[in-house]
Amino acid sequence: MQLNTIFYNGRIYTANLNNSMVNAIWIKDGIIQQVGDYEELKVIIESDTEHYDLQNKIILPGIIDSHMHPFWGGKQINGYHLNYDALTIDELLSKVQSFLDAEQDKGADEWLKVTAWQRQSMIPEGTDLDNDILDRLNTVRPIVVFANDCHTLVANSRALELLGLNPNMTDPPDGKIRRNEAGELNGVLEDAPAMRAFDSIKVQIGKSNVEIAREVQNLLNQQGVTTIMDARVFEEHLDAFGTLQANNELTVRVLGAREVTPEKAKTNESIEETFNQIVEFINTYHNTIYSPQPGIHIHHIKFFIDGVLQSPITTASLLQPYNLKNIKTGEWEVTNNYGDLYFTQNQLELLFRKVADLKLHPHCHTVGEGAINSVLRATQKIRNEYPDLDFRPGLAHNELVAEHQFEQFKLLDAIPVLSFQWSGLTEEMAEQERKKLGDERFINLEPIAKFIDRGVKIAYGSDWPIDRLDEWYNLQVGITRQIWDTDADQLAGPVLDNDRGLSIFEAINAATINAAFMLGMEKYIGSLEVGKFADLIILENDLFNFKPEEVFKTKIEKTVVGGKIVFTNQ
Repeated sequence: MQLNTIFYNGRIYTANLNNSMVNAIWIKDGIIQQVGDYEELKVIIESDTEHYDLQNKIILPGIIDSHMHPFWGGKQINGYHLNYDALTIDELLSKVQSFLDAEQDKGADEWLKVTAWQRQSMIPEGTDLDNDILDRLNTVRPIVVFANDCHTLVANSRALELLGLNPNMTDPPDGKIRRNEAGELNGVLEDAPAMRAFDSIKVQIGKSNVEIAREVQNLLNQQGVTTIMDARVFEEHLDAFGTLQANNELTVRVLGAREVTPEKAKTNESIEETFNQIVEFINTYHNTIYSPQPGIHIHHIKFFIDGVLQSPITTASLLQPYNLKNIKTGEWEVTNNYGDLYFTQNQLELLFRKVADLKLHPHCHTVGEGAINSVLRATQKIRNEYPDLDFRPGLAHNELVAEHQFEQFKLLDAIPVLSFQWSGLTEEMAEQERKKLGDERFINLEPIAKFIDRGVKIAYGSDWPIDRLDEWYNLQVGITRQIWDTDADQLAGPVLDNDRGLSIFEAINAATINAAFMLGMEKYIGSLEVGKFADLIILENDLFNFKPEEVFKTKIEKTVVGGKIVFTNQ
């Protein structure tokens, strides 16, 4: 049932253009009717309006997570995972063997999928996993281990066989199928081949997709999330959320980006066919009506432009080559490795034109400055050809930015979509990245406030399940630029001081009104203004008086979506 309620005697952050704070908000029929001073509002509200005394509690717009992978996350928390832990080979094998031992009734062809593996944190440094190591396990079952960054998958020999992979295959244009020194497959798939292999393996985890969708939205609502963007959306995801919507159970607004791969953009004919399929997909799932009731909307096309910056993959595209550690000598050496661009410039410009013609927006995985450069060049073409078009390119991640690119983001109205928690590094990671990039490039590693200071609008996206689902911790790291050790209850690791930390309001705006703008939804959500949908959260504790390192302690008392309470802790 939708509320007809005036919340008063609180601190209500509107996230409007003036960043106004008011003490009352009236919502009815899922719409914000008025915001302002309670003494003025109470004389104009309807007689049957409920009065809710906030007792000085805080109301914020609902959190908008504008880049995540909810079904990967939902399946991961219900399956076998390695908990993002740094492990030795023996520790990893022991854990995987325990998963196998728990399923002794499974047949020889039944898959075991293991997730949340920290490849870059294997102990000791330089250790890696391959099929020979997985083949030591006491099983004949096919096994795959999926890295937490979702860019590496390692398969045992049985899994390679069932996946149909062989040494004579050539690498696809958007990733690697790795081989050992003898030229045989070593079980390691990187970037798109890893994702496609993982998606192709169907494993029954005891819950249906609808149950997973319900669990995911409940977890999100508990953290104050009211809108999400699935950054690589498939039919099974939207079928599940669509079932919840049809049953009037959907409690989070769902947006999606439909992926176009280089394989589907080789020729003009294949591009035409691909976009015909996208139009059909949109016509099937996109709700053309926007209402207080949560729905499903498709505004974006996803492109993986490059890969990953962290070792050992180093497929993020750079403008200058990587420095990499020589395992034999222990010295860091300049290489001829610039990473990978998965689309040619001509391809990308053709694809952006198709996106523009459909009045959609591109959403691009751009980790390195080489990938950023490619997208900004393609965006410039669209700006020149369609000067009046509402075209909002989202560039996700931007872990390494070239100095001149900040101004280009501003001039082109391109929107960085940032995972704030990545600006918290361990000492080991910080030292490795400094040596890999050199001091000059390290200055622009994991920038956030540098965009704001150049007048660029930034949006927040957690990228869950690349990291644990903890929205308020992620916002905290954007403020402190330092890791928090929950076990020791203290800040840990160095401050990544190549950029200033965000203010609390900058962090909130990135996860509310700015994220809404990137998604093309700012007319409806993202701020608490008259006429917008009543998506808001009431906080249990006083966020505005927290120390920066206490933001992760934020607790949600109520989450309201479209004027309905979808979560309460009371």
